Amino acid sequence: MKFNFNYLLTTILGIIVFTSSAFAQRGVVRDYASPLQPSPMPHRIYIGPAVGLNILGHSTDIPTFRNDVLCPHFKNASGMGFYGGLTFEYLFGDVATSSSSIIVRALYNTYPGSVTVVNETYPVRVPNGTTDNSTVENVLDIEYNAATFEVMYKINPIPHFGLGIVVGPAFDFILTKNRTHRFNLVSPNNAQFIRDRFENDVSFENNDRTAIIYDGEIEDASGIRLGLKAGVQYEILLGSRLYVVPALAYNFGITPLTSRYTWRVSPLQVGIDARFVF
Repeated sequence: MKFNFNYLLTTILGIIVFTSSAFAQRGVVRDYASPLQPSPMPHRIYIGPAVGLNILGHSTDIPTFRNDVLCPHFKNASGMGFYGGLTFEYLFGDVATSSSSIIVRALYNTYPGSVTVVNETYPVRVPNGTTDNSTVENVLDIEYNAATFEVMYKINPIPHFGLGIVVGPAFDFILTKNRTHRFNLVSPNNAQFIRDRFENDVSFENNDRTAIIYDGEIEDASGIRLGLKAGVQYEILLGSRLYVVPALAYNFGITPLTSRYTWRVSPLQVGIDARFVF
C-alpha cells in the first residue's frame, strides 16, 4: 500500500488544532453563567492510570568468576520490562491557560536484564573418560523490581499546545533484587563439565552441561534506587475532562544498585497516561 504523506500531514494538523482548541476551552467559565445557572469550577486536578515499557540498560561490570582475575566480565546487560500505576496532576495558575503542573506517580516497575559472555575454551570430560577443550558461555539473568514514587515538574513551552517537558526525581523501593549466573557448555555435544573443577556451592543441571554458579539475592544490593527522570510528552485533550498523554522519558540511575560491583540501572521509558478530571 502506497504511503499517503498528505493524509498523515492532515491528521497531524488536525490533532494540533483539536488540542489547541481543547486547551483554550479548559476550565473556561461560560459566558451565560449567572447566579441562577452557575458554570462549573475550573478543573485543576487530574487522576488516572499509567502504563508503559521499560527498555533497560544495566551499566554493569561484574566478574564471571570472583576468584579468577583473568575471567571475562558481564558488561552492559539489557532487557525489556514494564510499569503500571496511577498518575496525579495538579495544574498551576489559571486553569484555562495553565502551562505548568506537578505530576506525581505511584508505580510498579520491572527492570530485568540479561547478558551473555562467550568463552573460547574450558576443560570438559568426554564419554571415553578423557578431557577435551570446549566452547562455553556465561549467562547473567537479572530480576529487579520496585515500587516507585515519582515527582515531575511539567512545563508546556508553547502556549495552547500539548507538547510538554517533564523533569524530576524517581524514588524506587526495591522489592526483588536477584541474579542468576549460568555457565553453559555449548560444544562439544557429547561432553560434560568436570564437577571437581568447581567450588562446592556450585550446582548442576542439564546433564552436567550447565553449572549454576550463583542463584540468589544480589550481593550488598541497596534497598533504594534514586533516579533523575527527564522526557517529553504530548497531551491530547478530549474535551475539558480527560487527557490522553503518550510520553517518552529517560530515567538515569544516580545511585548504584550495589556497593560490590559497578552497576547502575537506567531505563528508557515509553508509555501512556489517561488523566480524568477529579
